Amino acid sequence: MAPSNASANESANTTGAKTKDKAPAREWTPAMESDLQRILSVGEECISAAELKNLILSKGRGRDGDGDGPDIRLYDGFEPSGRMHIAQGVYKSINVNKCTAEGTNATFCFWVADWFALMNDKMGGDLDKIIVVGQYLIEVWKAAGMDLSHVEFRWASDEITGQAHVYWPLVLDVARRFNVTRIKKCCQIMGRLEGSLTAAQVLYPLMQCSDVFFLKADVCQLGVDQRKVNMLAREYCDASKKKFKPVILSHHMLYGLKKGQEKMSKSDPDSAIFMEDTKEDVERKISNAFCPTKEDAEREKLEQERESESKSESESLTQL
Repeated sequence: MAPSNASANESANTTGAKTKDKAPAREWTPAMESDLQRILSVGEECISAAELKNLILSKGRGRDGDGDGPDIRLYDGFEPSGRMHIAQGVYKSINVNKCTAEGTNATFCFWVADWFALMNDKMGGDLDKIIVVGQYLIEVWKAAGMDLSHVEFRWASDEITGQAHVYWPLVLDVARRFNVTRIKKCCQIMGRLEGSLTAAQVLYPLMQCSDVFFLKADVCQLGVDQRKVNMLAREYCDASKKKFKPVILSHHMLYGLKKGQEKMSKSDPDSAIFMEDTKEDVERKISNAFCPTKEDAEREKLEQERESESKSESESLTQL
């Protein structure tokens, strides 16, 4: 007996659903490999390249990138805290353009961390001044050639206030899963020593860790100086049984121009080249900059290799 139209339609719908569930895995293409290598070139460390490859397969090139479909979401946060040096201006523009090149199907989300700057007592704790500086930094990036077609700027004060019912329960959940000692280890992200921390600054790592999930970030694309709090986000995934951990893609920090400076500092004008420096300022600073001897450079390279090995061992122990 022939099936009724209703039964046939039901059968077709069921078959269609099953077919959709069993869609074949996407083939890895040369274009995807190019995306992977280009994005990897941004960081001196990636945790992990295999996870990043899976992201490209599931959300990258060839997927629907109209804003409603899945795309790869990278995030970085910045405190509006004064003048912008070339590490933040030129270097960041290059990295963002690499990550969001046409066809990659990636969006770079900048978290304009105005409330975080307030917690860290930047601009004298004046939120109005902090907001003006944030607007200035965005304009500098535009002038530096950052392609904003796949970039979004989200202001912490607006987003947290507007979605407080989502944000603060998330912060509380992160807070209850870690002890104070673990959180204090992350406080160097603010450039603060443990003994000088205010209560608000202890809250800072909890909020920064929560930002990753609040912004639905797939990739944390921050500097290596933010590594500890990014690792905290991955640890939170273990503690909360989240299946997918954020990939950590940490870019190298440009050294300061003075001896012993691991990165350029806004508080020391002669340690950095700023985006609005005159030609004469740039020439003077470079002429006076510290240049290590060959022996110093080799010694530093050896120390970095040892540190990298130590980090790898620590990762292995954490996974065990």
